[in-house]
Amino acid sequence: IAVAGAAVLLGAGVCAAQETLSVGGLSGGIWAESFRNGLITPFGQQFKVQTKSEEGISAVVLAKLRQQKGNPQFDVVFMDRGVSDLALREGLVEPISASVQTSSPDVIPEAFIKNGKGEITAVALTYWGAGLAYNEKQIKKAPASWLDIKSPDYKGKLAVYSPENSIAIPMLVVLSEIQGGGPKNMDPAFNMMKSLSQEGTVFFAGSPAGANLLANGEAQVAVLASTNVWELQSKGLPFKFAVPKEGVIGQDIRMHVVTGTKNKALAEKFVAYAISKTPQEEVSKRLYTAPVNTKVQLAPDVDAKLPWGPHGSIKNLRLVDGNVILDNREAWIARWNREVAK
Repeated sequence: IAVAGAAVLLGAGVCAAQETLSVGGLSGGIWAESFRNGLITPFGQQFKVQTKSEEGISAVVLAKLRQQKGNPQFDVVFMDRGVSDLALREGLVEPISASVQTSSPDVIPEAFIKNGKGEITAVALTYWGAGLAYNEKQIKKAPASWLDIKSPDYKGKLAVYSPENSIAIPMLVVLSEIQGGGPKNMDPAFNMMKSLSQEGTVFFAGSPAGANLLANGEAQVAVLASTNVWELQSKGLPFKFAVPKEGVIGQDIRMHVVTGTKNKALAEKFVAYAISKTPQEEVSKRLYTAPVNTKVQLAPDVDAKLPWGPHGSIKNLRLVDGNVILDNREAWIARWNREVAK
């Protein structure tokens, strides 16, 4: 019955062949490939519409939305939390019809991000997580804690996300929290990053870039999305993913309808389609990211690689309050540039 209800929404109104849906924020590498092949292209085929998509990490998408304000070139964009919250605050994205949720009873309520008025402002497509990747042939002792990244054994062998990636700010908060600090005292994290920078740690923006650093031997240990570690393994490379004892840092990839789009109905149809069972399964099995649709069934080997672990849930991810990030993001980036990136 639930599936039939979703089909009614998705099938309502036959889209004319000349309609085109423009999607931004596909990141890059395996992420872009999976979104196109598992989600965007099938949507176009099913509803007989043209689709076009553009790669770019969340910070790049945000910059483009700012540039295009009043004349958007995207109808829908993918953005990670934190950057997503900033786009909301600036009015670059607009509310999504409540029918997307009411027609999707099998989707976890946490997937529907709402404002103070109860309006849906974003919908989570999937959850990903960052932990510690390492070369099992080169690293004799596997990392077990986030604090292990400052181990002398990893000096000159480490790669870490820079604040250009949306996971970096939550990472800094977690690193401070587990050392007695927190959002009101970020010294532990910044002191650690400053020291790592002086020791030759490489900082990177996109997850594909981090994976390349490992594959090319420029790094032996990295803070990295689990998805990219499994991709390296699939190529026969000797990398493993370690879940720190303090937990994997989680992020949701959110879908937004861009303010001023001329294709809002089509954009909302895409969002509803994306959280239905089949697209959710396709994205999860390609990226090993966690689905938001509870009816998704995954093979045991895929389930074991989800960021929240086998048979886990959103409660197993370490998620940092988006408002905390939003209120401090610019100041923390400025501090990073002064103390770490100089």
